[in-house]
Amino acid sequence: MFIGLRFCLFWLISILEVACGKPFIDIEEANSYHWQKYMNENEFEQLTEGMTYMEVVEIAGGRASERVSSNYYRWNDEVLLTQAYIVQFKDNKLVGKEEIAVKGYSTRE
Repeated sequence: MFIGLRFCLFWLISILEVACGKPFIDIEEANSYHWQKYMNENEFEQLTEGMTYMEVVEIAGGRASERVSSNYYRWNDEVLLTQAYIVQFKDNKLVGKEEIAVKGYSTRE
């Protein structure tokens, strides 16, 4: 009986993960190119205070490249490898945004 309960719980969690992740997948798969899931400067300018994370994802065309900390998310730039965008949320509302320079590992000066 315990094994059956564990299986049912695993099955339910799997379905919830797929159901909750689908909007992100739909948005990212709508892009013509893989790199379009990142953000560009025009999309960054469209972000306004009070937007939800999902609204930002819809504008950018994809999820954040990484979660910097509990309320900060980073989107890499679509074209420039030396630029990224940090977006801050509080209670799932956009409260701040910042364009940052990304330092690489180049040995050229």
